Amino acid sequence: QWYQRRVRSSGINAEYGHYYITNNLRNMLELQQVGDFLGVTTLIGCLIAQVPQIVAIIKSKNVDGISFNAFSIETFSLTIQVLYFVVQEYSILSYADIGVLLVQDYIIIILLLAYSKEALGLKEYGNVLAYLAAMASVVMGTITKEMIVLVMNGVILLNLASKITFISSILASKDTSAMEPTGWIIFVYSNIVRVFVGYVLLGDMTIVGQHFINLCFNLAITLLVFKYRGGKQEAEKKEE
Repeated sequence: QWYQRRVRSSGINAEYGHYYITNNLRNMLELQQVGDFLGVTTLIGCLIAQVPQIVAIIKSKNVDGISFNAFSIETFSLTIQVLYFVVQEYSILSYADIGVLLVQDYIIIILLLAYSKEALGLKEYGNVLAYLAAMASVVMGTITKEMIVLVMNGVILLNLASKITFISSILASKDTSAMEPTGWIIFVYSNIVRVFVGYVLLGDMTIVGQHFINLCFNLAITLLVFKYRGGKQEAEKKEE
């Protein structure tokens, strides 16, 4: 019945209508398969994105220069994104990579708490307590789907502020010798895939806008990482 109504409303004959609809469905299935494949590749990439950082902390037991507050903000941002995909009932593969990054951030935060030489201040503990309180509200149902969707729009501004701060820091120091570019390359690829999935498969411009902005800034950061990779060595050579 749906097929007959669709053909009648389109004003095309039944034979062509059957071909038109069948071809469209086939194209949609092919796009979905492409999206699932890309989702798997980003998931694999994100599985190792923060691994070098985690391994380095465990081996050296040194967390100097790693911002606890920065990872707290990133964890909050990733959590909002995961919750958004869940309440929108999107496929798990469409956000599994974000979930993996979130788990890795949890591990890094635990390591920061374990190996930090300086006692955390009220701000740091406040961030932890605020996050735990927010998660408890989600579990209890106090935070609604509409509230999560509304907050998701604010994540774009949060990510934008963090990326601008990162770029400003690199330009000020002109030294990225301690930064691992692999993770940034993975983030760029993940953003490209998420823009494609968000626009072509989900039709969700909130996701497209957020990850397009992230793509531009992550690409800029990646290029800066390579540009200033030998910052200290070049400075020493100039002094000689």
